[in-house]
Amino acid sequence: MKEGGDITSNTKILMTALMTYIIVCVAGGAAYYYYAMMAPPPAEAEALEPPGKSPEEMARQAEEAKAKADAAEEAKKKAAEKQQARVRVANRDRDIARLTAGMERSQNGTVTLYNYAKSARPASGLYLNPSLAEGKRGCRLQYELYYYYNINDGQGTAWIFGDHAVIKAGGKHYEFPLDPQKLQKSLAPDAEWLSERYTGLVDENWLAALRGVIAAGYGTITYYQQGGKSVTAEFSGEAYQHIKDMVELYDLTVGQQKDMEDE
Repeated sequence: MKEGGDITSNTKILMTALMTYIIVCVAGGAAYYYYAMMAPPPAEAEALEPPGKSPEEMARQAEEAKAKADAAEEAKKKAAEKQQARVRVANRDRDIARLTAGMERSQNGTVTLYNYAKSARPASGLYLNPSLAEGKRGCRLQYELYYYYNINDGQGTAWIFGDHAVIKAGGKHYEFPLDPQKLQKSLAPDAEWLSERYTGLVDENWLAALRGVIAAGYGTITYYQQGGKSVTAEFSGEAYQHIKDMVELYDLTVGQQKDMEDE
């Protein structure tokens, strides 16, 4: 009987061990299934996959990037323009100093007058003397049409009392009527010499004529009375250079004053 009891006891022990093993296997499998199939992904994995941006957010960021690029380009453009302006002003100031170095300068109140030195008793002939008046409110180009006659030159032209002038340059004629009431006459006490003089502002027609002379590199001016006497002078050498430099000074001064107004 004891032997049979031992067999039964051993069988119970084996069955208990087998059931325990089965339970452990089932529990382990269940745990593996839960963590492998049902558990949420770890936080680290979520961090590697950020949520996508909405179309509106992407459009906004693209617009902001474009605005920043445009602002940078505009700043670069303005900086280049300022640099160019500084160079232009420096070059203009240098050219003004170069031109005025050979001119006479006088002051009349707040107006500065630039002109070339001229002889009180030049050789008989016709002269066109340009000048520039610069003030706080602007500048103006002026002309003096001057005829001088000395009795000793032997030509016997004497008085002309001109009422017209014509400039010829580059195949073009520029006609200018003169008001006889504005004629200024002078006669030496001994009648050795006489002079006739007209002065005025260089308007668009006069300026076009002077620019025509400059462009052609040569020209002539005739002072005459219709149906009467005349005298002609050439724009060459010093006469040409004076016109060229004075017109250039006028253009530079106009540009200078415009920049000052814009500041």
